[in-house]
Amino acid sequence: MITYQNRSGNVRAIVRRKGIGSKSKTFPTKGLAKTWAERIEREFAEREARGDTYLDDMTLAELIDWHDLESRRAKSTITLTQRGNLTRLREGLGHIAVSKLRPMDIVEHVKRRVYGQHQRSDRIIIPPCTPATMRVEIGYLADLLALGQASGKVRMNSNPVPDARIVLRKLHLLGASKLRERRPTPEELDKLRRRFDEQRWRMKIPMRDIMDFAILTARREGEITRLRWADLDEQSRTIVLHDVKHPRRKIGNHRRFPLLGEALEIIQRQPRVSEFIFPYVSDSIGNAFREACKALNIADLHFHDLRHEATSRLFEVGLSIEQVALVTLHRNWADLKRYANLNPCLVHERLAAAKTQTPSVTQQYAALGRVVHANVQAANEELG
Repeated sequence: MITYQNRSGNVRAIVRRKGIGSKSKTFPTKGLAKTWAERIEREFAEREARGDTYLDDMTLAELIDWHDLESRRAKSTITLTQRGNLTRLREGLGHIAVSKLRPMDIVEHVKRRVYGQHQRSDRIIIPPCTPATMRVEIGYLADLLALGQASGKVRMNSNPVPDARIVLRKLHLLGASKLRERRPTPEELDKLRRRFDEQRWRMKIPMRDIMDFAILTARREGEITRLRWADLDEQSRTIVLHDVKHPRRKIGNHRRFPLLGEALEIIQRQPRVSEFIFPYVSDSIGNAFREACKALNIADLHFHDLRHEATSRLFEVGLSIEQVALVTLHRNWADLKRYANLNPCLVHERLAAAKTQTPSVTQQYAALGRVVHANVQAANEELG
């Protein structure tokens, strides 16, 4: 099958054939694109007749096209991060045949990315990225090459990524992400609430409710906008989140979590105008939060930091690791502890409360967590 796409005055021809793969190339005119596409389609037909399923000259860009097509057929989600990294790989290495891709090609690509020398397809220079970003991007490349070879789309003597990693680590161009410890102060949250209240008349998004809901539930922007009325259980004060983030199995990973504090009341005051409780674009929520922080001169505070705040508060009121994980929906302590930025000053409060042996607000909150623990855990087991 041949398709054509207009790209900044040029024409991109894409040739796909089931069982073989896809190839694409850009030309200044549709006539040239058509001539090339028809020739490639004949070559695909000849390969199919011979029983060849791999392409010796398949470029990395064509392998990315094949991966994108197969993902859509399988209804597999490609995250925005993954799509962005694959786009950068297409721009930097897409012209190279996979069978000829060398470790040093990958090293040079990473250098351009980290040193701020990488050009987009429209020749705009992209700002420098961190070694942590490149660690993720190179991981996607390794997975893509392994998948292409296992599927019979390409042939390589060996995957060049492991050798490239040796050089990149030596040059300190790959690294782990830095742990964020930023938590909003009570004063900053009060400022944000007042601003959102003042701007409510001109905003479609109820940002104060969404910010408070995020702190009470530890939910990301995208997770908040996916919550459905049909999944709300008001009696048990719980709700199901569909397709929870997971390194390998996101689709179908549905989990129920408790609505602590005033989270349920926040939901109940939202108008039922859609199947979704918060029917807004997640990027718009992030943008509104950033604009408010900028207007209030609140530095280095991201919406995702509210998830850190939520997780830390749950530990600080005395919930166990297992109980906190029922709210944050983390599967293991290694991931959960990244969000626990605890306040050491609370140790004094705990010791003082223990001496008086009177039930504090902290202890009452912890008791609430123990009450919902068993019910939520049983519900998640039913969801699979």
